[in-house]
Amino acid sequence: MHFSESDWIACCGSSKFAKEMAKVRPFKNLTKAIEMSRQIWWNQVDVPGWLEAFRAHLRIGVLSSKSTIDWCAEEQATALSSANDRALKDLAEWNQLYESKKFGFVFLVCATGKSSSEILQFLKGQITNRLLVELQVAANEQQKITKLQLSKLVSQNTAPSGDKNTSKLSLLE
Repeated sequence: MHFSESDWIACCGSSKFAKEMAKVRPFKNLTKAIEMSRQIWWNQVDVPGWLEAFRAHLRIGVLSSKSTIDWCAEEQATALSSANDRALKDLAEWNQLYESKKFGFVFLVCATGKSSSEILQFLKGQITNRLLVELQVAANEQQKITKLQLSKLVSQNTAPSGDKNTSKLSLLE
């Protein structure tokens, strides 16, 4: 079994990223795949490609479909478990301000291990950024998310023997 472009796009959301990852496979191991993903993201994917990846994300705290829940719930688990109705309302309001009134793209944060209040504080801090600065911040957050998704993709396809070194790395082909 080989990872397809659709597998790569599920990790990042950018078709350019997915095509480039498909071109340079196979990877010796997960570390090499992550290194290549960084190189491709920063050196081959342009701003429209970044924006395409950003559009693939729901607003933080919003989980609607089964596939989205499967990919995002773990990342957002801490934030969602710590969020009360007021926190979710605040996140929704600040997300709206960020996206509609300030930057034109969804607020991105690698939410793993962050509480809803930490995310809200980070979001409020980003509002004061200039667009070029925020594009860089969002691209950095996207890269963190991509790394997690690549790790998840590989771990879901790991050999059941329990030996960490026997993952089906041919899946990275």
